[in-house]
Amino acid sequence: MITAVLTLLAPALSVAMLVLTLILAKGDICPGQRGRIHKLLPAIGILWLAIASLKIEAFLVVFALFYFYSKVQTGKTREKGPFWALHLANGMGMTFSVILIAQQPNLAQSMSLASAGLLLGAAFAHLLLTMAKTRLQAFHRILPVSGVVFAMLLALSFVFNAYQWEPEVVANYTPAVIISLLMLMAGIVIWSWHIIRHRAPAKGQLAVAFLSLLVTNIGLLQLYWLA
Repeated sequence: MITAVLTLLAPALSVAMLVLTLILAKGDICPGQRGRIHKLLPAIGILWLAIASLKIEAFLVVFALFYFYSKVQTGKTREKGPFWALHLANGMGMTFSVILIAQQPNLAQSMSLASAGLLLGAAFAHLLLTMAKTRLQAFHRILPVSGVVFAMLLALSFVFNAYQWEPEVVANYTPAVIISLLMLMAGIVIWSWHIIRHRAPAKGQLAVAFLSLLVTNIGLLQLYWLA
């Protein structure tokens, strides 16, 4: 299970880092919002440190990310800091994730891991932006809507993968598949709940949605490995 979590986290963190980098570089944010986003970087670095237990190359991302963090302020600031270090962390994170995706046993599993990474990355980025109290309202709609698209891609890639299973494997794992797909739908509904209710997203709501989607994808990934 730990291996499945770390495998999913790598592409998810890469996507989340790209979203945060885009906002730091191009977003119309006040000095307070910029500082609050900077405060989130150590948490991302620690998660990459955990991934390094899976593959040592992840340490490169950790070093670049913490170097950038060491050069920026976490209070109110307009200073963008050494963006080359953040771009380096993004580049190495994406390279690490692409290699991990390419190393999957077959094309269907590679597609599923890529889709899961996009889905979880968008959900995690949305949670981080809400924790940072950003006022970029467009992202509160763009990210959940993109999540719906990524969830559809994940479901399609899973069907493509399951189509190659032997009949006895399908019979054995059908209940687990149904539960996982129901949890996927529940996670998307929870994530999009603020849009349905026309309210601002809450941290608790997004945390539950992210954890639900993470558990769902852990189950699906383990099904791939078992089958």
